[in-house]
Amino acid sequence: MSSDPGASARSNLERARRSVQQIHEAAVRHRDPVLHDLADEISEIAMMLGHDAGPVQEWRPCPVCGAQPGAHCINMPGHEMVDDMHPERTRL
Repeated sequence: MSSDPGASARSNLERARRSVQQIHEAAVRHRDPVLHDLADEISEIAMMLGHDAGPVQEWRPCPVCGAQPGAHCINMPGHEMVDDMHPERTRL
């Protein structure tokens, strides 16, 4: 029986991603921008440590169209969208 030495690290990283997503979901539910900021800070620290923070961009407000966390971006003239989001929203 062989074991994967990276399995534990991947499992822990996935747990961290789910936790950050749950913080964003709580922020949407409670309309608390501080929780969004804290989740973003955790994601930035993870990226500085070389870990993928996961797809959390939909939980950020959009600086282009003003879409609130958890809501889709709104198509605006003169602004391109990638995968139905403004690229500015996807940058940490």
